[in-house]
Amino acid sequence: MRDDKNDNLVLLLCEEVRERRQKLNLSQSEVSRRSGLHRSYIGDLERGARNLSVKNLARVALALNISPSSLVKRAEKRMLNGNQPVSEETV
Repeated sequence: MRDDKNDNLVLLLCEEVRERRQKLNLSQSEVSRRSGLHRSYIGDLERGARNLSVKNLARVALALNISPSSLVKRAEKRMLNGNQPVSEETV
């Protein structure tokens, strides 16, 4: 049961990354360039095929002009809201 919650949190974190990138009108290639991570890694991450390490979370967050903790908090709130996106004001 606990793994299901953790897996769900990881997937929601990946969705937050994708939505943040889209909100900033950045391509995966631009996030790749800013973070120093390969473009295919960014694509895999956004599809939920990758589990972020703390190091890569920090790199991606920096590329998206947001703190790593804010990305995680947004994903946690989303999980509590039945997977519904959260507004900027609620974080």
